[in-house]
Order: sequence, then structure tokens, then C-alpha cells
Amino acid sequence: MPSLRATGSARLSLVTRAPGEADPLLAAVREAAGGEYTVLGEIGRTAEGTVAYLAQDVTNQRLLAFRITPSGVANDYVLDIAGQLDHDVPAPPTTCPKCRASVRGWARFCTQCGRNLWSDQAAGGQWVKEDLLNAVRDATQGKFEILGEMHHAGGKGSVYFARDLASGKIEALRIEQEAGSDYSIGLTGVLQSFAEGIGKRRSRSR
Repeated sequence: MPSLRATGSARLSLVTRAPGEADPLLAAVREAAGGEYTVLGEIGRTAEGTVAYLAQDVTNQRLLAFRITPSGVANDYVLDIAGQLDHDVPAPPTTCPKCRASVRGWARFCTQCGRNLWSDQAAGGQWVKEDLLNAVRDATQGKFEILGEMHHAGGKGSVYFARDLASGKIEALRIEQEAGSDYSIGLTGVLQSFAEGIGKRRSRSR
């Protein structure tokens, strides 16, 4: 089988997978990854059947997205490697913290109320990135593991992925560069509940 690192894509067939596997698509993705990448878990999926998995390059520890798209043939898929996040990579399901509307993809603004989903003052004002991530780690200690960062193609935003230690589910933490070295945090999804703790840590450090 050609190296996934060399080709950047692969065809996946579920026809030969053993019956009764809990997630035959994930098993096929891990097989295609071989020893080159570690598949960390599912990021998101669309109603059309596209699925994204978070993966880590074993050589340099860089995070990547594996985008799995139905080929149009039953039980056949195409795997493409994405080095940055864009509208083609499904995002984890989440809701706007203001109006609770469902958020589609990596949208910067809520389509219902207009809230900036990448910048939330509930966790305080602007941060240096290292301080922000340390605050998140402290606030979520024992509950989430921060896995690493991927760049967002839409501008100055980045996404840090975190894994729920209890369930293994992958969550996304959105941050936006405001000016210079200052960043703000987007608290859609599960990390909204940690905003108070993150803000308190900022107050103590001043």
C-alpha cells in the first residue's frame, strides 16, 4: 500500500472489514494511517456523510485533519489529509452561547444573533496565547487534555483541540488573534462552562 504521507490521500473500502466492528470506518482510517499518524478521534461529520478525524504526525507531533468523503460507490470512501481547517472539514457540533442556536462548521459569527464565536469576554479580555492556554489547562484539569493546535484558513484564528478524559470525545477551543500578541477565546460548546474559572485565573495572575 502506498505511504499516506507520500500521497496525501487514500481510498478506503469497508467491504472487507470484519462484521460486528463498533466503527468500521474508524478502523479503516487507522489502518490507512499505518505507523505514520496516530488517529486521535472524530472531530465532526456532516449530514452528507463527510467525516473528519483528528490525527497526529508521529514524526513531528503536528495535528492534521483526515477528511473522509463518500466516493459515490457503496462502502467506498476517499481520505484526504488537511493541514488546516476550512469549510470542507466538519466541525464538532456546538451552539451559540448567547442564543443557543446550532453553529454550522467553523463559522466566525452566529447566523441567528451575530455573536462573534471566536471572541468571548466571559473569560476576560485579551490574552497572551501561552497564558490563555495555561488558564484553560488549569480550569479543565482532570476533565480535558489539550491535544494541540491547528490553523484556521479563514484568517487569524486557531483551534486548539481537547479530549474529554471521561468519554474520549474531541472538543474544539477557538482562539482569535486580536492585535500583536493578544488573543481572545471563543467559548462555544463544552468549554463555555469553564469560562468563570478561566477568568478567575486571569484576575489572580495580575
